[in-house]
Amino acid sequence: MVLAAPPALRGIERVIVLDTETTGLQSYDKIITLAALCIEGNSLIQRSLYLCFDPRKDSHPQAEAVHGWDNWTTRFQDLFADHADDIHEWMQWGDKLVMHNAQYDMHYLQREMRKSERQPLAHPTFCTMERARGIWRGQKAGLDDCIARIGGKRRAGRHNALEDAFYTASLYLHFNGRHLSVPHVDKWPMPRNYKEPTPRHFRDTPPRSGGRRCFRRGLTGRRALDSSR
Repeated sequence: MVLAAPPALRGIERVIVLDTETTGLQSYDKIITLAALCIEGNSLIQRSLYLCFDPRKDSHPQAEAVHGWDNWTTRFQDLFADHADDIHEWMQWGDKLVMHNAQYDMHYLQREMRKSERQPLAHPTFCTMERARGIWRGQKAGLDDCIARIGGKRRAGRHNALEDAFYTASLYLHFNGRHLSVPHVDKWPMPRNYKEPTPRHFRDTPPRSGGRRCFRRGLTGRRALDSSR
């Protein structure tokens, strides 16, 4: 593993902005999608990560209504453990992790690392939601509310981890005196390791399989991450 030089030596800070979509809001829920963008010197650079996973559990109906990943489709995706080593290494580029509700995202991310028998991420974190509460006291601090205050607006009806990572990056840069417009897209791209599910021939959804899996179709592991660099 090649570790990044400290910002004091580089003279510039590297920030990773990330977002997750999960099967629900309980402590035992799991990550379905993970998206991350990179900021270097208060500028967004072309280094990103967007992956999806089989959480090995069904989403709560309300969570599925938010993120749109149905329980049939997630059964055909990689496990988080299939990518844990490469995600951990990819994150070492950054000096700091930025999230909107960092406590929420870090809980699930660190839990997945632990269950994959990997070391936890040791980065310091910055929460744009907490900063928003300090700046806009007494007002709502949800991501959509904050983005609306700086002139943005969600274009998609359902939440998308990649879109939310862009919104969080825009908010973070706003707090640092910079402006970032979220790309205007009709449809956000699918995760790079996404696998098209087979047609649904069964009346009942088949059980999820356990353990580490390998697929012949699509990209897995380092190949999926390499294509995102």
